[in-house]
Amino acid sequence: MGKGERGRGKGQGSDLRARLQDAVTDAYRVEKELGGGGMSRVFLAEEVRLGRKVVIKVLPPEMAAGVNVERFEREIQLAARLQHPHVVPLLTAGSAGDILYYIMPFIKGEALRAKLAREGELPVGEAVRILRDVADALAYAHREGVIHRDIKPDNVLLSDNHAVVTDFGVAKAVSASTGESSLTSLGVALGTPAYMAPEQAVADPHVDHRADIYALGALAYEMLTGRPPFTGPNPQAVLSAHVTEAAEPVTKHRDTVPPALNEVVMRCLAKKAADRWQKAEEVRAQFEAMVTPTGGMTPTGTQPVLAAGAAGAAAAAAQAHPVRVAGLFGLASVGVLAIVYAAVQLIGLPDWVFWAAIALLGIGLPIMVLTGRRERQRAIASMTGVRMTTPVGLERHFTWQKAILGGGLAFAGLALVATVYMVMRLLGIGPVGSLVASGVLKEQERLLVTDFENATPDSALGKTVTDLLRIALSQSQIVTVMEPAQVAAVLVRMGRSSAEALTPELAAELSAREGIKAFVAGEIRPVGGDYIISARLVAAGTREALVAVSEPASGSEGLFKAVGKVSAHLRERIGESLRAVRADPPLERLTTKSVEALRLYTQAQKVADEGDYGRSIALLEEAVARDSTFAMAWRRLGAYKTNPNLVFQMGASGDSALRRAYALRDRLSDRERYHVEAMYWSRAEHQPEKAVTSYLALLEKYPNDGTAWNNLAVQYQDLGRFAERDAAGRAAIDKNVAGGITYVGLLSDLQEEGQLAEADTILKLFAERFPTSANVPQWRANLAAARMQWDEVKRVAEEARIGQPVIEVWAYNQLSDLAALEGKLAEAARLRAEAIRRNAQRTGLSAADRDFLIELDALERQIWFAQDRKAWAPRVEQAWRRNLELVGRRRVADRRYPRFIGDFLLVERPERAQRVVEELVAGLEESLRGLPDVRDGQRRTEAAMVALRGQYREAVATLQAIRRDNPQCALCDLIEIADAYDRGGDADSAAAYYARYLETAGNRLSSDAHWMARSLKRLGELHEAKGDRQKAIDYYNRLVELWKDADPELQPLVRDVKARLARLVGEKR
Repeated sequence: MGKGERGRGKGQGSDLRARLQDAVTDAYRVEKELGGGGMSRVFLAEEVRLGRKVVIKVLPPEMAAGVNVERFEREIQLAARLQHPHVVPLLTAGSAGDILYYIMPFIKGEALRAKLAREGELPVGEAVRILRDVADALAYAHREGVIHRDIKPDNVLLSDNHAVVTDFGVAKAVSASTGESSLTSLGVALGTPAYMAPEQAVADPHVDHRADIYALGALAYEMLTGRPPFTGPNPQAVLSAHVTEAAEPVTKHRDTVPPALNEVVMRCLAKKAADRWQKAEEVRAQFEAMVTPTGGMTPTGTQPVLAAGAAGAAAAAAQAHPVRVAGLFGLASVGVLAIVYAAVQLIGLPDWVFWAAIALLGIGLPIMVLTGRRERQRAIASMTGVRMTTPVGLERHFTWQKAILGGGLAFAGLALVATVYMVMRLLGIGPVGSLVASGVLKEQERLLVTDFENATPDSALGKTVTDLLRIALSQSQIVTVMEPAQVAAVLVRMGRSSAEALTPELAAELSAREGIKAFVAGEIRPVGGDYIISARLVAAGTREALVAVSEPASGSEGLFKAVGKVSAHLRERIGESLRAVRADPPLERLTTKSVEALRLYTQAQKVADEGDYGRSIALLEEAVARDSTFAMAWRRLGAYKTNPNLVFQMGASGDSALRRAYALRDRLSDRERYHVEAMYWSRAEHQPEKAVTSYLALLEKYPNDGTAWNNLAVQYQDLGRFAERDAAGRAAIDKNVAGGITYVGLLSDLQEEGQLAEADTILKLFAERFPTSANVPQWRANLAAARMQWDEVKRVAEEARIGQPVIEVWAYNQLSDLAALEGKLAEAARLRAEAIRRNAQRTGLSAADRDFLIELDALERQIWFAQDRKAWAPRVEQAWRRNLELVGRRRVADRRYPRFIGDFLLVERPERAQRVVEELVAGLEESLRGLPDVRDGQRRTEAAMVALRGQYREAVATLQAIRRDNPQCALCDLIEIADAYDRGGDADSAAAYYARYLETAGNRLSSDAHWMARSLKRLGELHEAKGDRQKAIDYYNRLVELWKDADPELQPLVRDVKARLARLVGEKR
């Protein structure tokens, strides 16, 4: 009975019985209710005319109400055709009111469900016999075109050692007559969840007879294991498991089930109907074969029994033959060693455990051979009747029982020793305790690798070995190796050259400054034609050698293997899992087999750290030419070439390098591989979501990788996920693994978001950790400019101009912008010219280029503040021709196209701007034309051109679309939108956008130098025209204060504004 029947009241049951009696009239006498489950109530009755017992099954009234009675009876008639020894026939069906029933013979016995509930697993032979009968019934029904659809233990009855199947065709009759075809149709109309085929579970309308074969498999599974193949907290979970999960083999739950039987059942349970047995007849044949002696289950009474005397002794003598003993011991040894080796690799046991196992087996072999010899002598004596003397001394221990027991105890002892060793290592006890476990170091401790002392004639070998060891140690998940760029940044903060050699003495000083507890020092010395590589892990505070290791290297090609061993030993002693250490691929696979290629790679890193990326790229190209499988070199080459500052110069070659690195990523360490994958998805394929996935995987394994945190923030920005971007930057800063670029990125983000107070906090941390960074004063000025604190900007820039040569060009540019902001155009021109001269000295710019840029800057400033800009168009055309004379043969990226596009638009020559745009795009490689900067530049140019043609709405729509695509830039395009609205006569919208520009925090100074005064003046004019005198007065006053010391040529404008002010103030009075 089901739950619903258990909860049914007595009165309700009696009422249904009475109504059923009325329905079947006098032909049947309803005696009692037997129970029920699923979709029916079951009653025992007597067929009066024949005097035989029958069973009447009644559908619940709520189900019967939705049934088409004629269709139901027609389907029942089809099923009633079935006549088979293992099928319970349907006698008749009928209805009366809301009573719908069908009648079957009463079968003495019990349901298989009751037997399973009582006994659980069934004996294999009995289970196979029942399954054969059920399969026989299904085979017959399928031939007759009838599918059961609800095979389960409840529908299998056991009587007189036979199984019969009931309810054939009933599920089909109910579903067909209700018109329902989904799993929601009255519960079991299409099956029972625990036994439903996947196609039934997903309501496939093409379910065929193979669903019954799946249900038969589920039935067999439960009979053999005592549990269905899938269980779950609710029917939905069970149905989902049928569709998505593979059933565990029967033999996993009951190992005495024959393999052949297991295979039959598991094939029944195949997810795809095409992979199952295709006919029930095939399954019946399999089960039939298994219940006969020829089918593999030999009756116990037919097995031969040997005599216990001579036959047994002969067998014992044969088993103890020395050759057989040695062979079996050898096979067993292979198995034991395989298990021990697997334990060493998977658990991370020390290598000596494996060698100790070999030693124990080596000792055990002669013992087993001697024991076999002794046992063979006893067996032969027993056969021949020869009396043996009682063994004494060691010989009395040579028995199979003691030999096996001794071997077991030996390996148990080995396991105990290995366990004690691992516990001591993990707890930091004794000489085997790791440095992390003993508290000397902590996990993710930062580690320095000093420049190796080089005693060989090859001057480059020391640097090569240093980099090899750094690469090897960087694979560690328990320490964080400082990158050369990070070390260089610290050296600069210490007032030293970034290129200074990192000696142990300097490393100790640097460690004390940065709170680093240990560093690695080492040396390489020649021995004949070979080398000895020595390394020691040194406590920074005491200079004590915590670990020391040496490895020989056979020639230059042996360096890789030797450095790999040195790294493995250091990582093991620090406290890294031996399994993790062993899992790393060989160092030569992670780098290159070519020592010369490695030297070039090392040199390329060095010159890149010094800022010479052009030279570094050339060296890396030479390195990959020597070894085309040098994945690390390809990765760095791709990184440099796709850098945003170099991408227009390098074109598609950067993408090609990244694709090559990606193809070779299996030759990289996990850390490098994640970096390659992320950079490939980000820069070559432009899929930042996949780049994020790679960076998150990297950080899960290496949480202190500052580069990964920074790049993750960049990807989040590209995706517009700004909260996650800021969180990534903060995570790197909180962990103190952020480089200067991460601080700069987060400061920029906070400034654009207007979170200036938090930006102040980050800047304070930046200044504490990078006190000599040129970015610190730059960001002091930026945040002051965001607050329009122009005096503070000037103070910071003046200090930087005098005291920090690294950023003197920036300082002069800041001072020039401040002068322009205040209307001091001559001073602005002088300061900009000085910035250009000093930049030319630093970058090697030619005198002709330098002088041209000074002239161009002066021209642009004159145009900007001119009353009639169109009149300057011939001068811009002349400058463009002069520019082409200078840069016409240079790369497209170096021809100053964007600058002159803006200049032609400034003098209102859109057709000339358009031609320059077309020339620029035509000169770019296809891969660069779709870059966001190029695309947005084109759209901004188009917006400016349509505005000049009077199409102001189109210009506004384009500019607003650009803002939507670049939400990280707070100030971008606000003025251009305001200007377009203003030209189009929409004064209110223009005023709103001009005001929004003035009120928005962001990177203001270079923009304000051009737009601040104009915005203030135009806002005053717009509010004056609207009659809002107070706002007009406020804006005019701000302009007069800003330009109080402006150059003479701007004073007429100032006087005009003052006159307007006087008039407005007078009107107000």
